[in-house]
Amino acid sequence: MTKLSRFAAVLAPATMLFLAPLPALAADVSIDLNKLETQNGNCRLTMVLVNGRAEAAQSLRADLVMFGADGVVAKRLAVDLAPIPANKTIVKAFDVAGLACEGIGSILLNDVPSCQFTNGKAGAPSCLEAVSVSSKAGPKFFK
Repeated sequence: MTKLSRFAAVLAPATMLFLAPLPALAADVSIDLNKLETQNGNCRLTMVLVNGRAEAAQSLRADLVMFGADGVVAKRLAVDLAPIPANKTIVKAFDVAGLACEGIGSILLNDVPSCQFTNGKAGAPSCLEAVSVSSKAGPKFFK
């Protein structure tokens, strides 16, 4: 075996490490739109939040945009989802004033302008990327 072929034989497995896909990073916090219920003309959003980190979420603000069935923006709402203890599941409810649940076609997690965990670090690499969304309720919940 020549020196060049021995070098190639040693180098080939190492180059495969660089070509292999990286595993996806798990979200720090998941938000499930779990239930919608109309109360006195307002829509109550019930969300199940799961903090998958070993640190508590001290700050987690969400910018939500509700779209009507026609795709037109119906309402915008800023909510504070924190605090969420480390490795904990919690339930929070928010009322969307002046909008019945039947008027919501979908909900966009438009942004997560702030997130802070007890270790002093924000969600990585950005607050929006640190959150995953899902829905068990009727409307689509997306980001």
